[in-house]
Amino acid sequence: MIKIAVLCAVLAFAASTDYNFTCISGAADGETEPATADCTATTVLADVKCYSPVATVANNTVAYGCGACPSDAAEGTCVACDASSTNDCNAYTAPIFQWSCYKSNKLVACETAGLGDISCFGPTNATGITDTALLAGGCGTCATAGFTNDTLCATCAFDKCNNSAAALVPFLAPLLALLFWLQ
Repeated sequence: MIKIAVLCAVLAFAASTDYNFTCISGAADGETEPATADCTATTVLADVKCYSPVATVANNTVAYGCGACPSDAAEGTCVACDASSTNDCNAYTAPIFQWSCYKSNKLVACETAGLGDISCFGPTNATGITDTALLAGGCGTCATAGFTNDTLCATCAFDKCNNSAAALVPFLAPLLALLFWLQ
């Protein structure tokens, strides 16, 4: 019985073939595309796979690589493709970033294909602003929202940056210092 098990193991080892293929591999940061990597599968042809992020919103958390999807990838964020007949089957897709901006004092979801395109707009601290669309704020830049006056509209470039309370922070420090001094 042991001889048969050893014979089967030797035959299985001898029958295994190295499959060489290429996959796009690395992180997708929105600035540069991941490079092509040489991959090898030493078991069976069914293991010749590449993986990549699913082309949906907030797909910038899964990298590209050789083999099946990583076990730590969240459900629905990764897809594997058959690389046995086509190299680089996991074609690069620009990551879609998601962030939030305030619009009428409520958070709204925003999305873009580039990390450098994250922006929110809102009113400046200027007095006399009556445009309700500008007062509401939103996703994008002042220019894309149709506002060209920099003294009335301000653009910021990070998540939740157009909160009207955040605009008051520069005024709070001197006010607190004055109140402390008056004690």
